[in-house]
Amino acid sequence: MSRSSRGQYDATFNVEAKRLAGVRRIVREHLHWWDIGEDAVDRVLFAINELLTNVVEHTKPDENGCRMASLLVQHVPGGVTAVVTDHDARPLMRKTASPLDESGRGLTLMRALVDESAVSMCETGKDVWFFIADPASSPPNLPEPTTGIPVALDPGSGDTATTPRPNQPGLPLGETPC
Repeated sequence: MSRSSRGQYDATFNVEAKRLAGVRRIVREHLHWWDIGEDAVDRVLFAINELLTNVVEHTKPDENGCRMASLLVQHVPGGVTAVVTDHDARPLMRKTASPLDESGRGLTLMRALVDESAVSMCETGKDVWFFIADPASSPPNLPEPTTGIPVALDPGSGDTATTPRPNQPGLPLGETPC
């Protein structure tokens, strides 16, 4: 399920490696719609990809074999914030990778690329939040475009629909499902 409104993209889905390219494409379109600068777009996409990859690689599937997560991306004054919520109550583990290791650097790289980040734990999982500054971007309350934005019916499936851009504000910063 996904929702899109002015300055906000919110989706809940089964996170699979094969779906990550579709999620990045959808988020990139929203960031372009919000006039976010390319440097910030690249940083946001890297951070989201890293957090969703961690869901794929480090969380336990539910009773249906799914690794469900929510992604909330918001254009806020001065930049972009995103929250990935998963249903694994284990805290993030920072790993020190040796030079020849093929993994273990993603969270460290992600934290180096974002301006702020935090983890919030709750009984049902965790929220991993980050903020990336983009002082050159337009304020979030841009005039409403007359056309919709493509949104995947099922991220990664290739099926898209045009979702109208409702004239309503997004959730306040930091308000997450967890």
